[in-house]
Amino acid sequence: MLFRTTLGMMALAAIATSCTFEQDDYFDETASLRVTHINENIKQRLVDQSAEGNYGWVMQYFVAGTDDYSFEGFNLFGRYFDDGKVTLAGNHRFLRNGRANKYTEFTSTFRMLAEEGPVLSFDTWNDVLTVFEDPVDPSAAPGTIVNNGEGMFGDHNLVLKSFEPDELLFLGERHRSEARFIPCDRPWADYMSAVDANKSHIATSQLTSYYVTNSVDTMYFVGLNKGVFTYCERIEDPLQKKTLSCVFTPDGFRINHVDSLGSCTFQEFTLAEDGSRLLSEDGQTQVIACWDNYIVAHTAVWKLDPALFSAQQQTLYDQIDAAAKVFNAAWSLESIGIGKSSGSNAINGLVLTFYTNAAKTKTNTAGVALTITRTAYGQAKIDYSAENKVDKNMEAVVKKSPDMENLARAFAATLDGTYAMTPNDYFLPTGGLFTATAGGTTFQLNEKTK
Repeated sequence: MLFRTTLGMMALAAIATSCTFEQDDYFDETASLRVTHINENIKQRLVDQSAEGNYGWVMQYFVAGTDDYSFEGFNLFGRYFDDGKVTLAGNHRFLRNGRANKYTEFTSTFRMLAEEGPVLSFDTWNDVLTVFEDPVDPSAAPGTIVNNGEGMFGDHNLVLKSFEPDELLFLGERHRSEARFIPCDRPWADYMSAVDANKSHIATSQLTSYYVTNSVDTMYFVGLNKGVFTYCERIEDPLQKKTLSCVFTPDGFRINHVDSLGSCTFQEFTLAEDGSRLLSEDGQTQVIACWDNYIVAHTAVWKLDPALFSAQQQTLYDQIDAAAKVFNAAWSLESIGIGKSSGSNAINGLVLTFYTNAAKTKTNTAGVALTITRTAYGQAKIDYSAENKVDKNMEAVVKKSPDMENLARAFAATLDGTYAMTPNDYFLPTGGLFTATAGGTTFQLNEKTK
């Protein structure tokens, strides 16, 4: 399938090329000859990086999208050859014929167009790229037309915006799709694996809210796991939103154009050495996962590490275990944790988990309510009083083992205090250290797995 060459955005192209190539002293030449020489340089740069021993190019591609939907950014890969052939690769979700999210390569052709400015044209069908402007929706019924024939507002003709030794920037000729070419530093499959691993670490379906902050301002954003950067002044019921597209890198993510928070500008964030946050290019703006709120609000049971029990807590643990055997000789205490108990009238608070037979194949829980609140970034307060409720399971146990409730309440009381929290992973904690700062006692939580 051969595409027509569309004209447009030529004034932008002329401005971009005149600024970018001033150092090459092309201005004694005619405009057409100047564009021809620039095109030759671009093609040669594309081909040189694709030569044996190199890994070609990463194209960070942002389709223009629509007002109703912002697509994520896509990592596409390319090798360019002197004969006009190009091999593109990707693993994005819009690949067809059962290839969605699977590594796919496709070879087609490209050429440099000498219009009013340099234009890189992918002039024949390519499964990896062309789907973004195909007017037929690949995910809908056969023949379904998308956006009145405009598809996803992708572009196959890319107008040069700037040309640097380590970066080529293009804008789509028709829809202003954005494409950034950077040299690939490893085999494509390895790059994709590194990107996927990074994305699964910093952007999950469980922890989806983040702070974006500098020394003066703080905002929130959500949606990173969907490849978008949606600003809001607060997480709950935001009054306004602003959405930018993201493309993931092996060690962070990049948004489709420069943005700002206060006086600080940014476009790309990279994971800090200690893994606690992502930093902008100048380090002034930070992206921090709302891990503290996740630890406090997450209702899964987090087990207290017995290695950090105080002497009092260890004594109470042993006494609770003995009280369980009064209820049923086959019972034993498996763990004490914080989270949501099971069964009717479940509570959030201290959760006792019991083995209910000698084979230890089944567990029951009983709980005493605690109030756990996040008081500031990385800080929490745990409140217990004698009026805190117990769940139905605890009430049932107490009927046969009257000491159980008092022992559980005594353990809960040891946790009453304020704490500084340190997670074991800043982007998806499965545990964390609660260091007592006023009252309470230092303890370690580890997420319980079934």
